Amino acid sequence: MSLQQIGLRLYAQPVGARLIRRLASRLKFAQVSRERAIKSLSVLTLLALWYLGAAMLPSSIMPAPHVVFEVLWNEMLAGPIWSDVAITLSRIVVAFSLALSVALVLGFAMGLSKTAESFFDIWMVGGLTVPSLVLILTVYMVVGLNDHAAVLAAALPVIPILTINIWQGIQAVDHKLIDMSAAYHASRARIIRSVIAPQIAPVMVASAKFGLGLIWKMVLFVELLGRSDGVGYRIEYYYQMFNMAEVLAHALLFLFIMLFIEIVLLGKLERHLFRWRPVQRRF
Repeated sequence: MSLQQIGLRLYAQPVGARLIRRLASRLKFAQVSRERAIKSLSVLTLLALWYLGAAMLPSSIMPAPHVVFEVLWNEMLAGPIWSDVAITLSRIVVAFSLALSVALVLGFAMGLSKTAESFFDIWMVGGLTVPSLVLILTVYMVVGLNDHAAVLAAALPVIPILTINIWQGIQAVDHKLIDMSAAYHASRARIIRSVIAPQIAPVMVASAKFGLGLIWKMVLFVELLGRSDGVGYRIEYYYQMFNMAEVLAHALLFLFIMLFIEIVLLGKLERHLFRWRPVQRRF
């Protein structure tokens, strides 16, 4: 008798079912504990490397973590840092929405139409080739040093990258499944909801997470170059003042906020969207 048959027989009995559920619960708890231990070890390793760098370099260049955290705590209690964070986050939301919306339109158009693919292909190559700095400076020269230019300059370099990801995701859709669904007389809405959407959903979520990570870096860069407020501007200001503790404090606070958005909020959304997928064991 195979192990699978033994498991099925045990599961058929009330005691066996309880035993299997208890074992599964313990295995899941052990797996979660192991992942948390690895992540904690990763954070501690980064802190150890930071302390090592602080010990090897002057404190004016690389302050120790506890010094930066103390400066950050004082800034958080004082209050002005929160206004810069709010300004930067608002620019990120607008720039991310703009970049993702344009990328969705272009990606779907290129994935569904050979004409659109041939027409926009050179645009994508050009957008990937032109340095982001050139695009940002060009937008500032054309539009002016204002918030509209900052948002547009942050979104433009990201659009080609997201478009290519979405385009490749649309091309990877299995058309045999669509043909089989049509053969079983499934409605167009049912095919889109049950066949196409599950195939492109992972690409959409991955593109959104990847795009958000790129956008917030671009927004900080844009603020550093041409704005008088926001986290990027403060980082550039304190860098000019040779105050690395303030530079790292502002960068850390914004890093913590973006990690919370990407890991907690988007991670929770991703788990909810893909709750139907079986759990895969990884070694």
